[in-house]
Amino acid sequence: MRPLLGKDKFIGMLCMLALTIISCSTRVLAADVTLSWSSNTEPDLAGYKVYYGAASHTYGNPVVIGLQTSYTVIGLSNGTYYFSVTAYDTSGNESGFSNEVSKAISGSPDTTPPSISNVLADDISNLSMTISWTTNENSDTQVEYGATTAYGSSTPVVPTLVSSHIVQLSGLQSSTMYHFRVKSRDAAGNLATSADFTANTLLPPPTNVTVK
Repeated sequence: MRPLLGKDKFIGMLCMLALTIISCSTRVLAADVTLSWSSNTEPDLAGYKVYYGAASHTYGNPVVIGLQTSYTVIGLSNGTYYFSVTAYDTSGNESGFSNEVSKAISGSPDTTPPSISNVLADDISNLSMTISWTTNENSDTQVEYGATTAYGSSTPVVPTLVSSHIVQLSGLQSSTMYHFRVKSRDAAGNLATSADFTANTLLPPPTNVTVK
């Protein structure tokens, strides 16, 4: 903490100001880090300043952001960055630094789709079947299906990200071969689509069975 400047009330100004990193999004050759902190209650509070740099407690010129309590630092290249925030009042008095937080930026954005395996058609009846598969990372769930490889029908996307996927196809025709393929998209938006699979629905059960 550097020495506090100005009014005595600024001695405790940042006691309730807890700085955290709430997100980090990676773009090609750069990353963005979003910071958030609790607000101060002083009536003459004028705003906040965000400091950051590539070494602990060694920052460049601050970014003056007014009274907002979050800020996104954009365009960070690979390396470790350190962040801190100060508050200032209408008389120009500035507090000491908040707690320091850090974030390591490394690598390229995730461009690898999930790996799909263990695709299975099970619980087959004359009107329905259950399609299941696994992925090597959490991803969403969808099946395309139809009488040909053009498919023509698809289930709604289940947005919950999971690694074990199960979808029931219903309203099918009896004694029909169906083509299907499964699709899963990961949190980074990378889509994986399986190869084509086939499964046959069963004959309809006998009806009007009587005893003579």
